[in-house]
Amino acid sequence: MTRWYLAGIAAGAVIGWVAAMCHLGGWAPIGLVSLGVGLALGYVLSKLAAAVGVCCPKRLAVGAVTFALVAVLVEHTWLYHDFCRQWQEARAVEPHVALFRPAEPWSPAEYLEREMSPGRAALWCVDAALIVAAAVGTVLVLRRHAANGASQATRPSVPHS
Repeated sequence: MTRWYLAGIAAGAVIGWVAAMCHLGGWAPIGLVSLGVGLALGYVLSKLAAAVGVCCPKRLAVGAVTFALVAVLVEHTWLYHDFCRQWQEARAVEPHVALFRPAEPWSPAEYLEREMSPGRAALWCVDAALIVAAAVGTVLVLRRHAANGASQATRPSVPHS
């Protein structure tokens, strides 16, 4: 089980980073990136589960939710990191900006306080919900598909006359 959790956290972190790179690259159609992130995470998690022998649907679902939330946190952490980079670049390039901005960018709490609006909060929640739902759905569907394939493989074939 430890390998499942460690590998799942790593997968969530890597896929969250990839999601942040998509957003930073300007390729971020609303909903599509979130669904893609969830599908990719669910696929990776189903392969990890098969490799380490996790087959309990409840354990898979709870793990998928947890690792999807890791992906969401890593994604937003990288986006905040890029905000800090842009803050420093703006101060370095434009001297008049340095007069009106402190040397250090906003803390994560200040950033959320200033960036939070009802529209953005709703968008962030929809983003997280789509990632979680797609990851859980993918893991459970692939698990069921694998279980059905395994049960059909163990059945003796009966010749049809």
